[in-house]
Amino acid sequence: MIILNVCTIITSTNKINTTNKKHTNMSKIKENESPTTAAIKLIGGKWKLCILWQLSQKKMRFGELQRAVGNITQQMLSKQLKEMSNDNLIKRKVYEVIPPKVEYSLTAFGKSGIPVLTELCNWASKK
Repeated sequence: MIILNVCTIITSTNKINTTNKKHTNMSKIKENESPTTAAIKLIGGKWKLCILWQLSQKKMRFGELQRAVGNITQQMLSKQLKEMSNDNLIKRKVYEVIPPKVEYSLTAFGKSGIPVLTELCNWASKK
Protein backbone atom coordinates (compact mmCIF):
# COMPACT_ATOMS: atom_id res chain seq x y z
CA MET A 1 0.00 0.00 0.00
CA ILE A 2 1.31 3.39 -0.92
CA ILE A 3 1.02 5.99 1.80
CA LEU A 4 0.96 9.53 0.58
CA ASN A 5 2.85 12.07 2.60
CA VAL A 6 3.08 15.27 0.63
CA CYS A 7 4.75 18.09 2.51
CA THR A 8 5.44 20.62 -0.22
CA ILE A 9 3.21 21.96 -2.92
CA ILE A 10 4.67 24.09 -5.65
CA THR A 11 2.44 26.97 -6.59
CA SER A 12 1.92 28.27 -10.08
CA THR A 13 1.34 31.79 -11.30
CA ASN A 14 -0.97 30.62 -14.09
CA LYS A 15 -4.56 31.78 -13.86
CA ILE A 16 -7.58 29.49 -14.04
CA ASN A 17 -10.62 29.72 -16.28
CA THR A 18 -13.65 29.78 -13.98
CA THR A 19 -16.31 29.34 -16.64
CA ASN A 20 -16.68 25.62 -15.80
CA LYS A 21 -19.15 25.48 -12.88
CA LYS A 22 -19.56 21.68 -12.99
CA HIS A 23 -17.83 20.90 -9.70
CA THR A 24 -18.93 22.27 -6.33
CA ASN A 25 -15.60 23.54 -5.04
CA MET A 26 -14.48 24.56 -8.50
CA SER A 27 -17.35 27.04 -8.73
CA LYS A 28 -16.00 28.83 -5.64
CA ILE A 29 -12.66 29.59 -7.26
CA LYS A 30 -11.93 33.22 -7.98
CA GLU A 31 -10.52 34.26 -11.34
CA ASN A 32 -7.22 35.40 -9.84
CA GLU A 33 -6.51 32.08 -8.08
CA SER A 34 -3.86 29.73 -9.40
CA PRO A 35 -4.55 26.23 -10.72
CA THR A 36 -2.74 24.89 -7.67
CA THR A 37 -5.27 26.59 -5.40
CA ALA A 38 -8.08 25.10 -7.48
CA ALA A 39 -6.61 21.62 -7.13
CA ILE A 40 -6.15 21.99 -3.38
CA LYS A 41 -9.77 23.07 -2.99
CA LEU A 42 -10.80 19.96 -4.89
CA ILE A 43 -8.58 17.29 -3.30
CA GLY A 44 -7.15 19.04 -0.25
CA GLY A 45 -7.36 17.49 3.16
CA LYS A 46 -5.71 14.63 4.92
CA TRP A 47 -7.71 11.76 3.46
CA LYS A 48 -8.92 12.56 -0.06
CA LEU A 49 -5.77 11.47 -1.88
CA CYS A 50 -5.74 8.17 0.02
CA ILE A 51 -9.41 7.61 -0.78
CA LEU A 52 -8.82 8.40 -4.46
CA TRP A 53 -5.89 5.99 -4.56
CA GLN A 54 -7.88 3.16 -2.98
CA LEU A 55 -10.84 3.69 -5.32
CA SER A 56 -8.49 3.73 -8.31
CA GLN A 57 -7.76 0.08 -7.53
CA LYS A 58 -11.40 -1.13 -7.42
CA LYS A 59 -14.97 -0.32 -6.35
CA MET A 60 -15.32 -0.50 -2.59
CA ARG A 61 -17.96 -0.55 0.08
CA PHE A 62 -17.76 1.83 3.05
CA GLY A 63 -16.24 -0.61 5.59
CA GLU A 64 -13.80 -2.01 3.05
CA LEU A 65 -12.70 1.51 2.16
CA GLN A 66 -12.31 2.44 5.83
CA ARG A 67 -10.06 -0.57 6.45
CA ALA A 68 -8.02 0.13 3.30
CA VAL A 69 -7.47 3.82 4.11
CA GLY A 70 -6.43 3.08 7.67
CA ASN A 71 -6.80 5.27 10.73
CA ILE A 72 -9.89 7.24 9.65
CA THR A 73 -13.09 7.54 11.65
CA GLN A 74 -16.49 6.67 10.18
CA GLN A 75 -17.57 10.27 10.58
CA MET A 76 -14.54 11.65 8.74
CA LEU A 77 -14.76 9.07 5.94
CA SER A 78 -18.43 9.83 5.50
CA LYS A 79 -17.71 13.58 5.33
CA GLN A 80 -14.88 13.14 2.83
CA LEU A 81 -16.94 10.83 0.62
CA LYS A 82 -19.83 13.30 0.61
CA GLU A 83 -17.54 16.18 -0.40
CA MET A 84 -15.90 14.08 -3.10
CA SER A 85 -19.29 13.02 -4.43
CA ASN A 86 -20.44 16.65 -4.54
CA ASP A 87 -17.28 17.49 -6.50
CA ASN A 88 -17.97 14.68 -8.97
CA LEU A 89 -14.78 12.80 -8.07
CA ILE A 90 -16.61 9.67 -6.93
CA LYS A 91 -20.00 8.10 -7.43
CA ARG A 92 -22.10 6.41 -4.80
CA LYS A 93 -24.24 3.49 -5.90
CA VAL A 94 -26.96 2.36 -3.51
CA TYR A 95 -28.37 -1.16 -3.90
CA GLU A 96 -31.96 -1.68 -2.80
CA VAL A 97 -31.27 -4.71 -0.58
CA ILE A 98 -31.45 -5.51 3.11
CA PRO A 99 -29.05 -4.88 4.73
CA PRO A 100 -28.30 -1.75 2.70
CA LYS A 101 -25.36 -1.97 0.34
CA VAL A 102 -23.48 1.06 -1.00
CA GLU A 103 -20.51 0.97 -3.38
CA TYR A 104 -18.12 3.81 -4.12
CA SER A 105 -16.16 4.18 -7.34
CA LEU A 106 -14.40 6.88 -9.32
CA THR A 107 -16.21 8.96 -11.90
CA ALA A 108 -14.57 9.71 -15.25
CA PHE A 109 -13.44 13.03 -13.76
CA GLY A 110 -12.00 11.23 -10.73
CA LYS A 111 -10.20 8.73 -12.97
CA SER A 112 -8.66 11.59 -14.95
CA GLY A 113 -6.69 12.61 -11.85
CA ILE A 114 -5.11 9.19 -11.26
CA PRO A 115 -2.10 9.77 -13.57
CA VAL A 116 -1.34 12.94 -11.61
CA LEU A 117 -1.71 11.05 -8.33
CA THR A 118 0.61 8.32 -9.62
CA GLU A 119 3.24 10.91 -10.53
CA LEU A 120 2.83 12.53 -7.11
CA CYS A 121 3.47 9.13 -5.48
CA ASN A 122 6.55 8.63 -7.67
CA TRP A 123 7.80 12.08 -6.73
CA ALA A 124 7.28 11.48 -3.00
CA SER A 125 9.11 8.13 -3.13
CA LYS A 126 12.26 9.78 -4.52
CA LYS A 127 13.07 11.71 -1.34
